[in-house]
Amino acid sequence: MSLVAMVLADRVEHFTRYYDWWIHLITFGRATLVRRAVLRYVQPGEAVLDVGCGTGTLAIAAARQGASVVGIDRSRPMLALAREKAARAGVQVDFRVGQAPILPVSGELFDVATATFALSELSRDEALLTVRAMAEAVRPGGRVIIADEALPRHPLLWLFGELQRLLFGVIAFAVLQELAPTHRHPWPAMLEEAGLVVGPVARYQEGGLIVVEAERPATLPVLQRAIVPLALVMPHGIAHAVLAIAAWFALPIPVPSGVYQLGAPDREAPVVLTSNFLATIDAVRHALAGCNGFVIVEDTSGWNVWCASDAGLFTAEKAAALMRLYGLEQRVTRRRVIIPRLGGRIGARLAQITKWDVVTGPIEARDLPAFLEDPEVTPAMRSLDRLFRLRERLRVGVLTVVQLPLFLAPVRLLPASLRGPVWRFALVASGVLSVFHYWLPGQTGIVKGGIFGLAVSGAMLVREPRRWAAALAVTVSAPLIGWIYQSSSPVVYWKRIWK
Repeated sequence: MSLVAMVLADRVEHFTRYYDWWIHLITFGRATLVRRAVLRYVQPGEAVLDVGCGTGTLAIAAARQGASVVGIDRSRPMLALAREKAARAGVQVDFRVGQAPILPVSGELFDVATATFALSELSRDEALLTVRAMAEAVRPGGRVIIADEALPRHPLLWLFGELQRLLFGVIAFAVLQELAPTHRHPWPAMLEEAGLVVGPVARYQEGGLIVVEAERPATLPVLQRAIVPLALVMPHGIAHAVLAIAAWFALPIPVPSGVYQLGAPDREAPVVLTSNFLATIDAVRHALAGCNGFVIVEDTSGWNVWCASDAGLFTAEKAAALMRLYGLEQRVTRRRVIIPRLGGRIGARLAQITKWDVVTGPIEARDLPAFLEDPEVTPAMRSLDRLFRLRERLRVGVLTVVQLPLFLAPVRLLPASLRGPVWRFALVASGVLSVFHYWLPGQTGIVKGGIFGLAVSGAMLVREPRRWAAALAVTVSAPLIGWIYQSSSPVVYWKRIWK
């Protein structure tokens, strides 16, 4: 829930000034209590690192207690407001722009590192590396304090929280076309995995908010996860069949994120990046059957590459975190990673972070073997039209029909004389748009659906002029049907992918 507020505040500058109010509201005022609990670990004269400082509320309060504070956040609008608040409070705070888990504090050591309502914005892999970076930034005996969302113990609070997350996730997507899922990470276990010694754990709001203290030991252990065969984390048998059907209907079915091996890769083996959507992973492993290599499976909340890329879930930061967490740099000599073409807009950023050679591969996984033999993307390998062959168009047509009851719910408010024509048109249009996609004029599904709707409503008026109201209802609903159709395929939604 904090991520929704952060996303809106970061992308829409007008919302930035309401961030503190919003956090206070959604935590029933307990955010202030949680920050006070965190501040108890801060002593006058100590050096404090506040990661994900947002509008600077905690950082400024720590400075008021006599601490020397560095605040880091990725949002420039929120940092601008933080500087204004610090100036009004009459304290000095060093606010810096930074993107976790790469913290701009090289060579500096702190007594305390805090992260309040920040790490739930990150995938588990990014959050773990951020905790590790915080641990590396404090001196031996220093403290790392995490305060964030957790799973509430009371069923009603759990239900309320889930409804709240869903509602404002929809709002964030409607306003920004970005998904904003928050994560309730296993905080004590994560701190232990990062090499810290976990101390007291305090819970608030019936367990919905948690504050965890951990201490850095004299020596931090090596943090590197083992790479296992991809087959070990895939569902099998009936479970796989059922989940594959759900994935066919474009439901977000996730596979655990991580770095996995195919066959017996050596130090010259290729490295391929993809999302953790079950159907995507199936396509990649079937295409590379018999090959030896590494597959980076990024946490995209179970969405396919193009949906995740469009929604801001397929990121360079997540991929870089996995590459570091699994020590890929020590496992391969050729630092080259192949990324999917429909997620290609992260390529420049990934190369900047990792210093690896980032190569954009073909659109479809079935072309990977040929691409590995000859790393040249042929016109066929980048063809959206070839991707959108009849079989795929029919699948999109079925998905459109499945989604009609949801998006045409308002039609139930119309008189029966209008409901029937709209529903019949919607069913017919779902098939016509998919089968005759390349013969209908227009570049997008909205235009194609609108034109088809005008043709149908015109035919209705020619046949029965008195049915003008039904023809109008069809005309108005036609672009919506086209939008439902286009939202299920990158081919008719491609402009936003490479925006």
